[in-house]
Amino acid sequence: MKKLAVKTWVMLALAAPYSVFAHPGHDHQSSWSMLIHLLWLAPIVVAGGLLFATHNKTTSKK
Repeated sequence: MKKLAVKTWVMLALAAPYSVFAHPGHDHQSSWSMLIHLLWLAPIVVAGGLLFATHNKTTSKK
């Protein structure tokens, strides 16, 4: 049931236009917006990958 809820939210987020996620003063129609968001999210993705890798390494040793 939890996977269904997650999949539903992901599909809704993917189907929504960029303007839905924008707040006042934040232009998602700019040609630079995707690059800026990727650069902002990169450290979070790297940290998540490192946590996932270290968690898998510690659980495989047990």
